[in-house]
Amino acid sequence: MTLTTLRSAAPGVISNWHSSVAGLPPECRPATPFHTREWAAAWQSVRTEQVTTRRHLLIQDGPHRRHRMSFSLVRTSPLWRGLEAAAGVSQPTFRTDVLFAPSPYSQYGGLPGARGPVLAEVLERGRALARDLGSDALVLTNLPPAERALWRQVRPPNAEIALSWAHRVCLDNTFNGFLARIPSSQVRRDFRAAHRRGKEAGLTLTVAHGPELLPLLPRLMPLLRSGGAHGRSGVYGTDVIASLTRVPGALGLLAQDPTGALVDGFIAFAHGRTLYLWGAADARARTHDPDTRHWLMYESLKYAIAGGMKALDTGRDLYPWAGRLGMLPVALTSAVYLARPNDPLINRVCALQTGLRRRSPGVSAV
Repeated sequence: MTLTTLRSAAPGVISNWHSSVAGLPPECRPATPFHTREWAAAWQSVRTEQVTTRRHLLIQDGPHRRHRMSFSLVRTSPLWRGLEAAAGVSQPTFRTDVLFAPSPYSQYGGLPGARGPVLAEVLERGRALARDLGSDALVLTNLPPAERALWRQVRPPNAEIALSWAHRVCLDNTFNGFLARIPSSQVRRDFRAAHRRGKEAGLTLTVAHGPELLPLLPRLMPLLRSGGAHGRSGVYGTDVIASLTRVPGALGLLAQDPTGALVDGFIAFAHGRTLYLWGAADARARTHDPDTRHWLMYESLKYAIAGGMKALDTGRDLYPWAGRLGMLPVALTSAVYLARPNDPLINRVCALQTGLRRRSPGVSAV
């Protein structure tokens, strides 16, 4: 359903508000799974993140280029609460429902490939929507460095906060090629040894594609709830994982012990030639033994290379040893645009950033 047609001050840019993403055309070559119409549609049925209003802005840039940005007015986000708890802040960041574009659960945000006038349109309409809905701020979530620079050029935000980090690595054609590129020979030996110990313990890998994950959810969800992002429980609900099984390329990379019990796992998305590890159980929180996670990462890399993937993205803080394996960090920065002047909110955002910077990353040797 189209709500309103809006004409931008930029020639050739026209935007339309929609209450549902279902009737919108698919994106042309979306940059990541988090920029697909199917990803946005999956989140419309999620209740773990308490969303009071959803809007989708379809922007036409001239006769041939089209972009979409999804907005969620969020009352409670378990992921954001987990970040606040990890940072040790004394009070919630937001005093009103906050308008996120898109949800903070989307690993990557922004509008890759969009021109400056399109970004300006998104900011103008988004801030106006925030004011209309009574929100204190519009938050553009999880911008990688190149996207962050583009949005800053169009309009500097009132505040920025690096909520988390992803890590990426280009993959060789063979797994031995990847191992050879690990910077430290000691780390390479330790990584292999951890995998060998997992194999000797009888761990096996189960790969479940899309809906194949559904019958495994009763066994998988307790693992996800026991750890979750930054070691906080309740970040993932069954509704979240069940909905995301409908996203093209969704799969689970699951570690099973000799009894058949699930002991660890990644929720992942294969998109183009990249495998994104989006969510994970936290084996360290349960067992204080990192070998299971090392084994699973080893197997996930083998799976990606065997499937012809050219890059692996470890997601936000899912594998704290990624840098030791030669993976490159990617800061995920969220830009805060105030709906109206609000210095106390900016101070609370700065306090959250300070707390997150102080947080121990928990990095240890492989």
